[in-house]
Amino acid sequence: MSRNAAARPARLEIGLDVVRIPQTIHDGEDGGKGPRTPMRGYVCYIHPKGRFHTVAFKIGGKIIKESFQGVEI
Repeated sequence: MSRNAAARPARLEIGLDVVRIPQTIHDGEDGGKGPRTPMRGYVCYIHPKGRFHTVAFKIGGKIIKESFQGVEI
């Protein structure tokens, strides 16, 4: 097991850095028609029953949030 894998929590936690592919955030040059790309953000909310979690992405000095199903890491 690598050192990074041992340091990662087994469950999703508030404040955890994650990589997700947002559906609502895209590059404005192509009008949002290009391929979606993975972005790094951090978990800012987890539904109490684990139905979804919200990730905050820092973009252009602002924070944009998007929710994702489940609580997978």
